[in-house]
Amino acid sequence: MASDDAQELGLRAEDLLADPRTALVLLGGPQPWPAARQAVVQHFGRVGALMVVAYEERWAVGDARTDPDLDGLVRDFPRLDAVDLHGLLARIDGNGEAPSADPGFDAHRWLHATFAVAARDGTPAAHRAYMQALDDVMRLVRPLVAS
Repeated sequence: MASDDAQELGLRAEDLLADPRTALVLLGGPQPWPAARQAVVQHFGRVGALMVVAYEERWAVGDARTDPDLDGLVRDFPRLDAVDLHGLLARIDGNGEAPSADPGFDAHRWLHATFAVAARDGTPAAHRAYMQALDDVMRLVRPLVAS
């Protein structure tokens, strides 16, 4: 189901994530709702996929400790800017806060962060940041594709 289809049916990723209890059941429960999971992943990209994983983990372990970075993503996503989200993605990827040895990894991570923020906020500034990140990644990929 495409994100637009889900929205036409009244299933909006933002609404699913607005209530943590509902999100826990629909995204990570014993019988997660596939349409809800797809809506979150399609709307927020890689960040949405990581949020689905975080809810799955929360459901699986109950009150036990979960991965602190995934937990932070779910808890803080509404407040994270692209810079903070980029750093959190680096920690989730196991890079800590240090830049990757490969600038392509950092560029892609920045692209994922700006995409999620643009999808969440919908502001012109967030969209411009995402388009700039996309352009940066395309510049890195272009020589690989040409060869």
